[in-house]
Amino acid sequence: MSTTFDSTVFTALIFGLISACSLPLGALTTLFWKPSDRAIAFLMSFGGGALLAALTLDLVAGTVAKGDFYPLAAGCITGGILFIGLNNIVNDFGGFLRKASTTIYHLRKQEYRKFKKILSMAKRTDVFHGLSDADFKVLAAAIHHQTIKKGASVFTKGDPCDNLYFIDSGSISLLDPIDKETTKILSHNDDLGWLAFLTGTPYRFTARAVDDVSLWVLPKAAFFHLLPDSPTLAHAVQHWLQDDQLTHYLSIHHGLSKQAIKHWQEQSMHSIVRRGIFSSAVTIDHRAKAFCAAAKYIKGFDLFSNLPDDELRAIASRLIFKKFAKGETFFHRGEAANYLYIIEQGAVSKLDAVDHSVHSIDISAHCSFGYMAFFTGSRNSMSAVALEATQAWVLRRKDFNDLLTVLPALAAQFKQYLQQKNVLFYLEERQQLTEDSAKKWIKSALKNIDASKKIKPVAGIHFDISEHKGAPLGIWLGLMLDGIPEALVIGAGVAHSGLAFSLLAGLFFSNYPEALSSSNGMRQQGMKFNTILFMWTTLMLITGVLSALGSIYYAGVSDAVFAFTEGVAAGAMLTMIAQTMLPEAYIKGGEIVGFSTLLGFLTAIFFKTLE
Repeated sequence: MSTTFDSTVFTALIFGLISACSLPLGALTTLFWKPSDRAIAFLMSFGGGALLAALTLDLVAGTVAKGDFYPLAAGCITGGILFIGLNNIVNDFGGFLRKASTTIYHLRKQEYRKFKKILSMAKRTDVFHGLSDADFKVLAAAIHHQTIKKGASVFTKGDPCDNLYFIDSGSISLLDPIDKETTKILSHNDDLGWLAFLTGTPYRFTARAVDDVSLWVLPKAAFFHLLPDSPTLAHAVQHWLQDDQLTHYLSIHHGLSKQAIKHWQEQSMHSIVRRGIFSSAVTIDHRAKAFCAAAKYIKGFDLFSNLPDDELRAIASRLIFKKFAKGETFFHRGEAANYLYIIEQGAVSKLDAVDHSVHSIDISAHCSFGYMAFFTGSRNSMSAVALEATQAWVLRRKDFNDLLTVLPALAAQFKQYLQQKNVLFYLEERQQLTEDSAKKWIKSALKNIDASKKIKPVAGIHFDISEHKGAPLGIWLGLMLDGIPEALVIGAGVAHSGLAFSLLAGLFFSNYPEALSSSNGMRQQGMKFNTILFMWTTLMLITGVLSALGSIYYAGVSDAVFAFTEGVAAGAMLTMIAQTMLPEAYIKGGEIVGFSTLLGFLTAIFFKTLE
C-alpha cells in the first residue's frame, strides 16, 4: 500500500514537472529566437485549443459520465470566480505586465475606475456644469490620460491650443519665457488652457510640470464635434463668450482692441446659432510663403528639399512661426523631442549639459536642430539656447505624424531617411538602444508609414517597469495563479484513473507559448533574462510539488468532493484560457487564431487515440 502510495505521488511529481518544463524552455527559446507576434499568436491559440480539448475529454466528460455533473458545475463556477478575483488582485500588484492582454485589460479598467473623477473635475468648469450625462459620455469617450515627467513641458508659448487639460495629480507652473517673473502654479482639479481652448488662440504661457503630473486630456476636436448637437453646451459657450474674463484675456494677452473683441464675439454667437461652430479669435502665424521659398535651403536634413509645391504648402500650414528672446531655452537634454525647429534668422547654441568637455555647436539661419530626436521620437541628447533674438518655424511631432498619412511624397522621403545608416548610429550611440532594438524600431516605423499609422516614438518602446515596484513579484504571482489549476488537474488524474496523454500534451503545448510570449514581453519591458528564467524554473518546480500534493489530497476524497474540486481547477483553467490566452493570441495574430485553435484541438484528440 505504501509502495503504491509513493509511486502515485512520484508519478504526479514527474508529470507535473513534464507539463511545466515547457515554461523555462519557452524562456530559453528567446535567447536564439525572437518570434513575430503572428508566430506567438499561432502557438498560443494552438496551445489553447489543445488544452480546451484535453479538459473536455479527460476531465469534464469523465466526471459527467459518472453522474457528478452538479458538483462539477458548482466547482467550475467557483473556480472561474476565484480566478477572476485573484487575477484582479495580482494585476493591481503589477502582475498585469506578464501579458499584452492582461496589460491592456488592466489599463482599460484603470481608465474606467477614474471616469467619475474626470466627471467631477470637468464639471468644475462652468461650460460643463449643466451638461447632460449623454453629452458628457460623448466627451468622456474622447478623454484620455497623460503622464508628464517632472520638468517636462505640457505645451509651450505660441502652440495652437488643441486640448483642454484637467490636473489629476501633481502641479504645473505657467510661465512666460520672456517675463519669467510671471509665474502661476496650478494643481489638483485645476483646468489648464481653458481660455485658449475656448477662443482658439495660441497658448500665451509655457506649462511645465513642477513634479510628476497626471492629466486628463480633452481634445478640442471632440468638444467642437459635440457643440452643434448639444443645445446645453451651445448655450453655455455663448454665455462664456460674453464673459469679462474672456475679454480681459484677449485684450491683455493677445493685444486685441475692444472693438475687435466685440466683433469676434458677435460673429461667434451668430455662427453658433446658424452652424454650431465659430472661428478662432486669433490666427496662427505660419509665414507659409517664406517657408516654401526657404525649404530647399534647409541645412541639417533634406527631407523637404524635393517635395512638390502642394505638399510644401500643406507642411507650411502646420508650422508655427515663433520668436525667441536671447537666452531663451528651446529644450533641455532628456526632454521628449516633440518639436522640430528651423531657424529663419538668429542664432542658437546646442550644448551637452552633462559632458562639459563637448563644445557648444552654434547654429545659424536656415539651419534645423533637434531633428534626429524629433524624427525618431526620442529624447533630446543635448540642450539648445538662443544666442540672440531668434525667429524660427516650429513643427510639432503630432502634426508631422498627421502629414505623413496624407502626403505620399513626404512619406516616401521619410522612409528613405529612416533607412540611412546615421539614423541607426544615432539610436545606438545617443539613445543607448541595442542594435536589435534600433533595427526593430526602424522596421516598425517603416511598416506604420506604409499603413498610414502613427509611428511609435523611440522614447515609448520600453514600458517603464520601475514605475511598478512590485511588478516582478506581481508577475510571478500572476504566472503561478495561471499554473495552480493545472497542478490540481494532474494530481487528480494520477490519483484516480491515471493521467491521460491528451491532457499532459495539452498542458505542455499551452505552457510553452505562454512562457515564450511572456518572456519576450518582459525582456522588452527591461526585466533581466536571469530573473525571467528563475521565475519559470521555480514555477515548474512548484507545479511538480503541487501535483504531488494534489494526488495525496484526491486519493482520499469522495466522488462528489472529487468532482467539485476537479471542477474548481477546470473552471479556473477554462476562465484563464478565455480571459488571457486567446485574447493575447488575437491581439498578436488576428484571424490566424481560429484555425490554429482548431489544430490544437485536433492534436489533443490525436493524443487521446494513442491511449
